[in-house]
Amino acid sequence: MGPSEAIKKGLKKSLQYSGRAARPEYWWFLPAGLALPFSWLWLSSPSLFNVEPLIRLLGSAVLISPLVAVTTRRLRDSGAHISGVTVPLTALIGLCLSLSLMISLHTWVTGLWSKGADGPAGFGVMILYWLGVIPLFLLSLRNLVLGLMTGSALFSQMAAPSAQQKSPNR
Repeated sequence: MGPSEAIKKGLKKSLQYSGRAARPEYWWFLPAGLALPFSWLWLSSPSLFNVEPLIRLLGSAVLISPLVAVTTRRLRDSGAHISGVTVPLTALIGLCLSLSLMISLHTWVTGLWSKGADGPAGFGVMILYWLGVIPLFLLSLRNLVLGLMTGSALFSQMAAPSAQQKSPNR
């Protein structure tokens, strides 16, 4: 299977989580599957266009679904259980949400400070800011480490040869 065939097949089966995907199909589709959500996030960034953060996240979720589908099919083909994709995906979603909340909190606080919130009011805003940023930073760090660890395990599973069994999927 060549790259154009794999990309067409991956996009065609973007919502099909049943069945199997061979190694060439997965590895040829992977760059395109990663490029879709990242290019959407870059194109919809607030510096280029005025797109609401919720729309950015929903668009990314829609565009990451073909990659999740082909990964699920590839896990089945290698004989692994499909729950191997849930932990890295959950960590990725958690990382995106916590970073988005940190950016929103920072934008809100800098807006308050630019309006002249200094003195006792500024000190209260600073305390609220740090009470929000520290847990969000720790949550982001946890999701990043968890995603890297489970993602590398998933990545190695994707390189495993296809299961030679002709039995139905588990």
